[in-house]
Amino acid sequence: MISGEGQVTYTAVLTPGEDGFVCAQIAEVPEAISQGATLEEATANVAEALELALRWRRDEGEALPLLVT
Repeated sequence: MISGEGQVTYTAVLTPGEDGFVCAQIAEVPEAISQGATLEEATANVAEALELALRWRRDEGEALPLLVT
């Protein structure tokens, strides 16, 4: 899971890719997707993708995901 400033927690889905890389996607924000050579790299990359996707949604007036905490 990836937390944003201690306020919201998102679910990172990590799966092994056919090429040996780890694929990562945020379940609640499907456009936040990335990969990495290691689990740690994939997690860091998808956290950055999440930040950019949420920023894009805010800038474009798109809805942010509603989460039940």
